[in-house]
Amino acid sequence: PESGAPRPGAAASAPAEEAAASSAGTPDTEADGPTAGTTAPVAHAYYVPLLTGDNSLMIRSGKEGKGRKGDIRFGCESAGCELTSDTSVIVQVPGEPGAGYETCRDLTAGTSGPHELPLAASAAGTEICVRHRSGDIALMVIQTKSTAVPDIGFLDVDLTVWPAG
Repeated sequence: PESGAPRPGAAASAPAEEAAASSAGTPDTEADGPTAGTTAPVAHAYYVPLLTGDNSLMIRSGKEGKGRKGDIRFGCESAGCELTSDTSVIVQVPGEPGAGYETCRDLTAGTSGPHELPLAASAAGTEICVRHRSGDIALMVIQTKSTAVPDIGFLDVDLTVWPAG
């Protein structure tokens, strides 16, 4: 599989466990609704380079994009800074932490990019769902946001990706 720098234990990450637990012990024949019988793809967790105004992030691999040509870009054009993308929908997860594949799939369903997410109200622990136009779904969790001096602002995130088939 493609890999920027996989986190050790990526297959046992909390979002992967949540996705597995959501269908554990429930036979497909007893499930109801549009997601009946579906299971989450295997989760891949990555170490992500600091996002700055000079780089970007490739969702599928977790690697740094060349210059500003990756899927997700961090910038400080507005107060509090923002994430932007030409290839992906970006949505902040409301409420308590604990999002996984199903949450991100549902929050980003039926929406289209390009997209921008203001980060003024975001802090460490904020969860952000991403759906790439390829169908890949990702969960970004902010670890550190430094935006007090926009010229040297950065964003440190954990990234879990559920690649599309």
